[in-house]
Amino acid sequence: MIKIVIVDKEKAMDFNEAEWQEVNKNHFGPGVKWNTTKFAFKATEDNETVGLIFGKHESGTIYVSNIIVAKEKRRQGIGTRLIKEAEKFGKKFGDHKIWLISGKHYAEDLFFEKLGFKKEAFLPDLFFHRGFFVYTKEIK
Repeated sequence: MIKIVIVDKEKAMDFNEAEWQEVNKNHFGPGVKWNTTKFAFKATEDNETVGLIFGKHESGTIYVSNIIVAKEKRRQGIGTRLIKEAEKFGKKFGDHKIWLISGKHYAEDLFFEKLGFKKEAFLPDLFFHRGFFVYTKEIK
């Protein structure tokens, strides 16, 4: 009889790694190893944090999970510098694309488009039943 139980992620990693190696070989070809490295950068002014960006490098891409700039510091180029730092981080791994998810009709949509991000997909009824866009940009 099969049982489903809660497991500590660390205790499950050996099984996960072994099984995913075969899946990755089938999906991407022999010798391919999925790799992930998280990042977090902050912008400071006078030793105070004025912006943050979090995400991860993941097998050829940079995913931005969170970017925020202090309300009184917006429109001063801080967000642009944080995105550029994430791209620079990705270049160390040879990443070719940066991507993120942003809410439909968010004011930040114009910011992402100005930086060269393109809307690739729409995800209706996602978080709190609201629609979100997937944005991508080539890293050069």
